[in-house]
Amino acid sequence: MVHAAPRRVSLATLITALVLLLIFAAGGFAAWRVLEDGREQRQAVDSSTQTVASLLELRNSVFETVVMRNLFLSSPGDTAARTAFDDALALLKQRQAAMLALAPAGDPQAPAAAVLSRGLDGLAARLLQTIRLSGAEIDLPLLLREAGMERGRLAAAIDVMIGRERTELATYNQVYLIKVEQLRTVFVLLLLTAATLAIASVWGLHRHLSASATRYAELEAAKQAADAANAALGESRGQLQSILDHARDPILLVDAEERVQVANLAASDQFQLTPDELAGSRIRALIPGFGARAGEVQARRADGTLFPAELSVGQYADGGAVCVLRDVTERHRLDALKSEFVSTVSHELRTPLTSIRASLGLVMGGVVGALPAQARDLLDIAHKNSERLVLLVNDILDIEKIESGRLDFQRERSSARHLLNQAVTANRAYGSQFGVEFLLEEEGRDAQIYADVQRIQQVLANLLSNAAKFSPRDGKVVVSLAVDAGNVTFSVRDFGRGIPAEFRGRIFQRFAQADSSDARQKGGTGLGLSISKAIIEHHAGGIGFEDAEGGGTRFFFSLPRLVERSAPPPSASAGAGGQRRRALVVEDDPDVGPLLQRMLDQYGWDSELACNAAEAIDWLDRGHFDAMTLDLMLPDEDGLSLFRRLRRREDGRVLPVVVVSAIADQGRRALNGDAVGVVDWLDKPIDPARLRAALRQALRHHGGPATILHVEDDADITRVVSAVMGDAAQMVPARSLAEAREALAGSSPFALVIIDVGLPDGSGLDLLQDIRALDPPPPVLIFSASDMDARTTRSVSASLVKSRTDNRALQGTILNLIEGTPAAPATEA
Repeated sequence: MVHAAPRRVSLATLITALVLLLIFAAGGFAAWRVLEDGREQRQAVDSSTQTVASLLELRNSVFETVVMRNLFLSSPGDTAARTAFDDALALLKQRQAAMLALAPAGDPQAPAAAVLSRGLDGLAARLLQTIRLSGAEIDLPLLLREAGMERGRLAAAIDVMIGRERTELATYNQVYLIKVEQLRTVFVLLLLTAATLAIASVWGLHRHLSASATRYAELEAAKQAADAANAALGESRGQLQSILDHARDPILLVDAEERVQVANLAASDQFQLTPDELAGSRIRALIPGFGARAGEVQARRADGTLFPAELSVGQYADGGAVCVLRDVTERHRLDALKSEFVSTVSHELRTPLTSIRASLGLVMGGVVGALPAQARDLLDIAHKNSERLVLLVNDILDIEKIESGRLDFQRERSSARHLLNQAVTANRAYGSQFGVEFLLEEEGRDAQIYADVQRIQQVLANLLSNAAKFSPRDGKVVVSLAVDAGNVTFSVRDFGRGIPAEFRGRIFQRFAQADSSDARQKGGTGLGLSISKAIIEHHAGGIGFEDAEGGGTRFFFSLPRLVERSAPPPSASAGAGGQRRRALVVEDDPDVGPLLQRMLDQYGWDSELACNAAEAIDWLDRGHFDAMTLDLMLPDEDGLSLFRRLRRREDGRVLPVVVVSAIADQGRRALNGDAVGVVDWLDKPIDPARLRAALRQALRHHGGPATILHVEDDADITRVVSAVMGDAAQMVPARSLAEAREALAGSSPFALVIIDVGLPDGSGLDLLQDIRALDPPPPVLIFSASDMDARTTRSVSASLVKSRTDNRALQGTILNLIEGTPAAPATEA
């Protein structure tokens, strides 16, 4: 604002000067126009005066010429009279030429001048003719009258031209007077404008001077305030420097250009430079790794020697940073001594422990015969504690190998659920020592991982043993497995008292334990979780924990899931493209059969009813079916016999069968190993939910999972939907319109197309036209972050909003669309 006022004054002055220059230029132009108009006026008056004078002289010449002719005729032979006539006629011609010269072509008088000139020529010719006839008999009075008449006509024409010339001169004078009046008005306006601008300039100058005085006073006050602030800042900086100098760790304040601004005494001592020498130096010359990483770095002293330090960097305004260094040279030396000591002690303990453990094992195994009960109890205690010592030594050695990078991993392809089952089985006895039962959740699917089986078992054993130790007696530990699109997550959940808040930040550190009383009561070295974390990170996974709902803690770790081979695309009979599937209902009960058909219709199935075995075979001969429900009690044949006949048929060898019978359990026992392809055994009365689940399983067994095209540019959403669907569908991802159109143009049909509206190369709704062109078109599910309008919703099978749809609603909607049943309303999350 301080610099803006002078700029405004300069601009106003410049504009005023330009306006005044324009006014003066306009005044000069007006004066020039006045002079020019005066000159033109004078020229016009002169020209008109010459024209009038020439016409008057011409009229006199006409009169004189006629008079001279009459005199000559009155005295024929008079040479003086003839000479006078010739002189008068020559003067007439001369003045005629002068008149024509004053009225050139284009002049308003030019036509009249031409007519007058022709009349003069005619008069001259007649006068000459009468002169030549002067000796003959002529009628003099007649000639005089004719000459007088001709002279009168010419005089009248001359008078007309004179009158016209005077009229034009008067008009021109009137126009000139008007222009003079206008120019006088312009001069007055220009003078008024100049006076106004002069007054405005004086007023503006006065305002500028007043404002400048005010601003000067304000600047003076601001300068005084700035001086006071600088003094306070200097005092504050001195206090800050005093505080920094009393810190034991080196502290450096760095500006946006990575130059040291302030350094404390500890930094001066550490880098062997004075504070003044440190100020202005490049931070990267002191800490080469600055900006690349935080944590432990190598710092360089003035003599070029390096020392290890932990670097903490805090950002502040204008891109500056506060760097705090802590010399860890002594800590490294102590760590080296501790590692050497631990390594020596561990190796020295391992040999005798091996002997003790082996000997106790042999004795406990009965090699020396039966043992007294009291001795057996004592040996059992010794054996357990030897096992604890072995675990302790192994943990210490593992830590050493991890730190030195010598821990070997033998990775192989393995089943995640199989690993979990093995771990629970191997540690079940350990849990029973604390009265804790390990419960393995069997739900969820399996997945393949590429890992060191023994090391993963070691991690699971550590988590299970910790859960058992910190669970209440007669408690439970729940073990589960979760599989998503990219990871396999192992979980161990206990119902203990939880982890103290102050211990959470260092729970994965070496020798970390909540408190010493826990160490005495529960045992352990505090190395297990640290080792587990290192093992999982070597497998490119992650480990963590959280408070479990209802109390206790859930520890979990995730490993990358191996990509499995994609399942083949479903056949056309499996309902691809929205075609309803067919089921054969074999049921003799007149009430149950139609009931089953209504249930199947509700689930998107067409069905045919066979009341006995013969009708069932007849229906199988006539058409294709995707599944069959079978009652074991038929009037003409036993249901088990029909099942065996079905398996001998070419079209029934792999047909999924859902047994719906009052004697389902008996049939299961009777078929035993021959029940291949029986999806489920349902007792009457029928459970609709279980029937629907069986039908879904039948589809998976018969035609493979439905193939779904998921058009989504967010990879995380794609993985989530794939994980939600699990084995129920094979997801084909497309990240853009181009990829989606390429997939739709392929030979494999899709049971459903899921579309996100916002795609990188356009709107997902543009695919609707491509989908409608398919034969038959698959159903479409809009799964987007925004609500769709009513028109778009009517043009697709279903529409869900991401932020308002939970996993259960999403899965249910997709399954309903695949099966051809109406989609259930979405559940808001």
